[in-house]
Amino acid sequence: MNIKFKNIMNNSAKNLREILGSNDNYIIPRYQRNYAWGKTEISQLIKDIDEFFASEKDDQKYYIGSLVCFKREGNNFELIDGQQRHTTITLINLVLKNHENIDIAVSTTNLKFDSRKKAQNYIENLYLSEKLIFSNKVEELNTIGTETFKVAIELIQEELRNKNIQKFAKNFYENVLLFRIEVPEDTDLNHYFEIMNNRGEQLEKHEIVKAHLIGKIIDKKEQEKFGIIWDICADLNKYVFLNFDKPNRENLFSKESDLLSNNFDEISIIGNNEDYEESKLVDILKKHKIPTDFPKEDIDNKDNYKSIVDFPNFLLQVLKIKNKNVSLDDKKLLEQFNDFNPDPKEFIFDLFKYRVIFDKCIIKRNLANEDENKQNWGIRKLKSDFEKETVKTFEKDDELVNLQVMLYYSDSTNTYNNWLQEILRNQDFEINALTSKVFEIAKSKFDKTKMIYPEISIFNLYFIDFLLWKLYADHIQGKDNFFDDISDKLYNLKKKISDQKGMFSTFKFTQVNSKEHLFSQSQSHLHFGKVEDYVNDIGNLCLISASENSSGNKENPTEKKI
Repeated sequence: MNIKFKNIMNNSAKNLREILGSNDNYIIPRYQRNYAWGKTEISQLIKDIDEFFASEKDDQKYYIGSLVCFKREGNNFELIDGQQRHTTITLINLVLKNHENIDIAVSTTNLKFDSRKKAQNYIENLYLSEKLIFSNKVEELNTIGTETFKVAIELIQEELRNKNIQKFAKNFYENVLLFRIEVPEDTDLNHYFEIMNNRGEQLEKHEIVKAHLIGKIIDKKEQEKFGIIWDICADLNKYVFLNFDKPNRENLFSKESDLLSNNFDEISIIGNNEDYEESKLVDILKKHKIPTDFPKEDIDNKDNYKSIVDFPNFLLQVLKIKNKNVSLDDKKLLEQFNDFNPDPKEFIFDLFKYRVIFDKCIIKRNLANEDENKQNWGIRKLKSDFEKETVKTFEKDDELVNLQVMLYYSDSTNTYNNWLQEILRNQDFEINALTSKVFEIAKSKFDKTKMIYPEISIFNLYFIDFLLWKLYADHIQGKDNFFDDISDKLYNLKKKISDQKGMFSTFKFTQVNSKEHLFSQSQSHLHFGKVEDYVNDIGNLCLISASENSSGNKENPTEKKI
């Protein structure tokens, strides 16, 4: 369908104060899905805004997309595309409005819902709340159907906690822009919505980077070797060793799964030594038939694992190892490779080397093992007989696995993964040294000055769980003469762990991103007496999914657990 937009005055860029503070109402119609942005999208948006203005002059403008609207009667605009973005900036404004140091926020909301009364009431009532009780109201007003908004608000609070809030707010309202685009009155909205949600994929940025680097290599055989290594490294959801056949596994890797080569020229891939000759596409198609009888082992190994990063991020991780000023924001992938312009042979060797280290020393999730009572994350290497199997890299790796899983799940966004960069920069990948390094990374993120709700971070709660598990693990391994000294400050805690060790034996981290009160704030006086003394303390807090908490919001902890 050919859409002819109205004149440019109606299709203009507006700063967020104009979007949020105007008399226009933005209506989310019935056919739109529910609000679905989570940790990755929300944290990424805030980080992008913050990082842009940290590196640019104050008078620069940052564009975050568009709102495609259909104008109804009066000042009412139906949101066809952009409702997730508009809802998120509405919630960011809500958090800024209730921050003690911000007085430039928009005081009301112009976001309306055609058919979701719970969502409408939740947001409107929060806009009416007073600053001092806002965080309490976020939880108290939460019910089934509003969980995603509650989680989003807490993620926004978490992300803004350590930022220059005044600078962020000023840029957020004045220098962050959205395009508002109005479609003509005779537009078939259902058809247009379908088109907007079924757009084809563009050439990915990492494919452009590959073409740019490979174009700087003259020799055709070296180009082909570069392409083979690149494509094999790009498949992050499979162990890199398994992307080669057995002859190449024996040729490229030691029995300890280390890369045998020291540079690009030393890498020899069997099957890459045939004479290169140019062929027309039609001749290639005539000569080669697409196989249909793939080996069963290839089918069985496909999509069995999940990587903690995607390929664009891994490219930047490798580029940053030699260039500390590289940003790990994959939206800047092309700019980073243009700015730092790596030598293609050196970079492809580094990519291969660190991909091998990544697979051998960093967790991958086993999608074939979803047993909730078992740890489905592991650190694995190639089996020493070079068959198409993997084994545990380290015999006793429970602590290392738990540390990495904790860092992964508690990271506000898995786009940057700065902790991974610190690990890859490490030179010692022996189990004890690696575990100590990762523990120091985690310990540095723990903020013991913020242990009260709502200031306590999600990471703090994860890290406390890790420390409790570590006490259990030390007890099982008989470390530190566990009960020798009754004056030990942790004696009572250790005794409790010893008595309840069955609860720890199947412990594993899961991804939960909602900080909740065990005793609800509104019911706490029935249990504590002086509510203000205890209700927000660490002993009354836990991590749980917002939907689980909402379903038992007023229940006591025992009933919630059931």
